[in-house]
Amino acid sequence: MKEYLDLCLQGASTIPQRKIMLAGKREALLASIAELENCVSYIDWKQEFYDDVLTGKQPYVSNLIQVEDSGE
Repeated sequence: MKEYLDLCLQGASTIPQRKIMLAGKREALLASIAELENCVSYIDWKQEFYDDVLTGKQPYVSNLIQVEDSGE
């Protein structure tokens, strides 16, 4: 944000440039928020999946490891 501060120090004539800069920063922050919200949603889903596995509502299934069938 040093560039933004430099523009501020140049006075009101740089307001249009600062608005553009702030709009870009805002969009980047909104994209970051959306990514974080997706991550939180995934974690919430995974926690529910684990709760279902632990309570026996759902069998454990992993695409990362081979789980042996216990013959039940």
